[in-house]
Amino acid sequence: MTRIAVIGSGNIGGTIGEQWRKAGHGVTFTSRSPKPPETVAIPDAIASAEVVLLAVPGAAVPDLLAEHGAALDGRVVIDATNDIGGERLHHAEAYEHAPGARFARAFNTLGYELFAEPHIGGAVADLFWCGPEDAGVEALVEDVGLRPVRVGDIDAIDVVDGAGRLWLTLVFGGGHPRRLAFKMLTD
Repeated sequence: MTRIAVIGSGNIGGTIGEQWRKAGHGVTFTSRSPKPPETVAIPDAIASAEVVLLAVPGAAVPDLLAEHGAALDGRVVIDATNDIGGERLHHAEAYEHAPGARFARAFNTLGYELFAEPHIGGAVADLFWCGPEDAGVEALVEDVGLRPVRVGDIDAIDVVDGAGRLWLTLVFGGGHPRRLAFKMLTD
């Protein structure tokens, strides 16, 4: 069992967190205005977590990391955010506020509907991610029911975000349904 703090309990954080609970992990949801027992304060959740999922609006990442970066020391931080209106989908430059954290980029390339039900037509959706190979992210992706496809270390963040931008373009620009996923086929 992994102790996980989910910062952001909307569609993305709420759905992933519930899947992790079903898989047997200890999941704590956070809020800036905590309402125990459903949510606790961000510092309290981080203090007891081994893994932290960032599932807030993408534009909020720099301020969140500036405020709580030191507390993330020694933790795996999975950045699932997308700054839809920003220059890029990620704010990797803000990771400098948490130099002791081990960052991964995952869960930002599909809609939350795939986290609740990762199968389409009998096939399991792939989730592209990047970050430290030994951070346990592969198992956490599998615990949501998706097939993890590691693209590389965190320096491959723009490659992963390319898959996220493709999903966003197909769904919001091309009119495809939100239950759209990717599958990597190899020989």
